[in-house]
Amino acid sequence: MRQQMALGEFVFGLAADFPYERLERKTSGGWVDLDIIYSKPLSHQTGQGLEELRLSGKAQYEAGMQAVERLRGMANQRKPYTLVDGVGRVWGRWRIDAVNEQQTRVLDDGTATWLEWTLELREFVNATG
Repeated sequence: MRQQMALGEFVFGLAADFPYERLERKTSGGWVDLDIIYSKPLSHQTGQGLEELRLSGKAQYEAGMQAVERLRGMANQRKPYTLVDGVGRVWGRWRIDAVNEQQTRVLDDGTATWLEWTLELREFVNATG
């Protein structure tokens, strides 16, 4: 099965009926500014920060709602997951920081006919030893 990305056992893609439309990636260079009285701030290197990813997309009906609930269940496990892209590149381990959804056009049984979702991930790095 083709996929855009897999987070643990959760697959994003058209074949999985849950593709993402947008991927935002943030990499920090580790710089901070230290304010100095009567002078420009000094730049200080604190070390590279953790990378952040934000995946977002749209889904429909019960299938989309169930997929978002699966992501919420993964977040509730409070553990990191391995992230692998569609060409097999391993991005390392990532933690789920937030699962957001906005339901619109909700039917009388509570099923959203249109659902916009966002998944916020942060790189998981722990020293061993």
